[in-house]
Amino acid sequence: MRLPLRNATNRGRQVRPLLLVAGLFASGIAWGAGTECEALTEEDGFQSLAGCRWANGRLALAPEALASLSYDQDGLAAVHAGGGFHYVRADGRQLPVITFDNGPDYVVEGLVRGRVGARIGYFDTELRQAFPATFDFGWAFEDGVARVCEGCRKGTPDDHGHTAMVGGTWYRIDRQGRSAMDAETP
Repeated sequence: MRLPLRNATNRGRQVRPLLLVAGLFASGIAWGAGTECEALTEEDGFQSLAGCRWANGRLALAPEALASLSYDQDGLAAVHAGGGFHYVRADGRQLPVITFDNGPDYVVEGLVRGRVGARIGYFDTELRQAFPATFDFGWAFEDGVARVCEGCRKGTPDDHGHTAMVGGTWYRIDRQGRSAMDAETP
């Protein structure tokens, strides 16, 4: 099945294209049904990824699996395994990232949101952590700042499956993870 490409924007700025996969969520089709890993490609959607398996909470990728991936302009390939998305580099480095717009998170202003245990952290395109991951949630950077929270939790999903983060203390950080403005409570 060929899925249409989407041109996502972040407040009017062009963000790299990914596949729109909302139909798979809406249809109830299980991700990776019958396979352990699937690679996301712009041309063909999800494809079973030979030489990849999900083991001990981590992707195990054989050299042939790494060689078969479609890497974007940032050197990242998207793989779905273990119930979530991961970015992988050709050298095997990998990062579990949050799901956003029914796909792996976008790289915005050179950073992507990744998971570090139960926390959210920010990583560059080399998959190096920009600063310690101390947030329960965080939005993508915009104009050099990101809105983050501590103590927030997932709310109740709406009719479209979107889940807001509720409670906690919200504030903005700069690209070094320092508080950029006074704390705020929603």
